[in-house]
Amino acid sequence: MAAAAALGSSSRLQSMLQDAVQSVQWTYSLFWQLCPQRAILVWGDGYYNGAIKTRKTVQPMEVSAEEATLQRSQQLRELYETLSAGEINQPTRRPCAALSPEDLTESEWFYLMCVSFSFPPGVGPFTIDIEKGRLAVES
Repeated sequence: MAAAAALGSSSRLQSMLQDAVQSVQWTYSLFWQLCPQRAILVWGDGYYNGAIKTRKTVQPMEVSAEEATLQRSQQLRELYETLSAGEINQPTRRPCAALSPEDLTESEWFYLMCVSFSFPPGVGPFTIDIEKGRLAVES
């Protein structure tokens, strides 16, 4: 039951990020979340809406532009997880639709690198008040 709720929440967040990025025609949108155990902001989720250098899919059928960008966001996340786990030298474990670093545009690389960013207190434009459970963006 909890997994279904988390999946629904993730799907809703993806939909909100997609709506935000497409309404203003940005290349991507990112969602940062507070990691209370470490008192830092970490990457929570994102939606990529930019140029795609190489398309890799499992299904041979055509997909809409919206479906393609949603798939790309997921593929970029999977590539990050693979790279951060050090599995790049084990191609047999990667699905045929998995991206490789050479498949990426510059904006995809930047999006991918954002996944690894974190913001501890005093670094970046954020102020974190753990006691009050509050985050503020400095102006």
